[in-house]
Amino acid sequence: MKMPTWSFSSLTKYETCPRQYQLVRVNKSVKDTQGEAALWGDKVHKALEQRVLKKTPLPEGMQQWERIVCKFDRPKGRVFTETQFALTRNLKPCSWFAKDGWVRGIVDIGVDAGRVVAAFDWKTGKVKQESSQLELFAALIMQSKPYVEEVRTGYIWLNCNKLTRHTFKREDLPTIWDGFNSRVYRLEQAYDSDTWLPKPSGLCGKWCPVPHSLCEFSGRT
Repeated sequence: MKMPTWSFSSLTKYETCPRQYQLVRVNKSVKDTQGEAALWGDKVHKALEQRVLKKTPLPEGMQQWERIVCKFDRPKGRVFTETQFALTRNLKPCSWFAKDGWVRGIVDIGVDAGRVVAAFDWKTGKVKQESSQLELFAALIMQSKPYVEEVRTGYIWLNCNKLTRHTFKREDLPTIWDGFNSRVYRLEQAYDSDTWLPKPSGLCGKWCPVPHSLCEFSGRT
């Protein structure tokens, strides 16, 4: 079975539990319905995008973030939002639905200043010390824009008004791809062998959409 184009979210979903990944994304026998937190996150992303692009006032319940988003009103470069990046296995830019696409990702908001690009991801959850998603963003941008030498990334944690930054340079690309290649290889092996073992964790009972009839570790009936 050929592995489809992967993204950071699909890769981490597989790493969280191969069995859930199989049932939701491969067999599609289980529907992963969005919870309240995910639906709220989608609304926030849309509202922030409209505020940046069209200066649409933030709706009630989000107005406290005006002091954050207004910083993009006078950028030192070209602002881009919800921008899609996709690469082939040879790390060449391609269209989002290209048949030879290998990896893709969407950057929430950024500023292209030429040699240096800033790229940020809006976060509505709890602060986590994890930077691999930002590494992927930086790699996607530098592979797609040969003139970029440095990508200054960050998670914007809206609920606590905090920014965690990570800077990546062009010479970091081999290390970034080496790290992802080893992770993606395991996903490719799962597709090749059609092997999807369950990975029980504290998420099984409350958060997993898979019913107990399809996985012995699920708490759902």
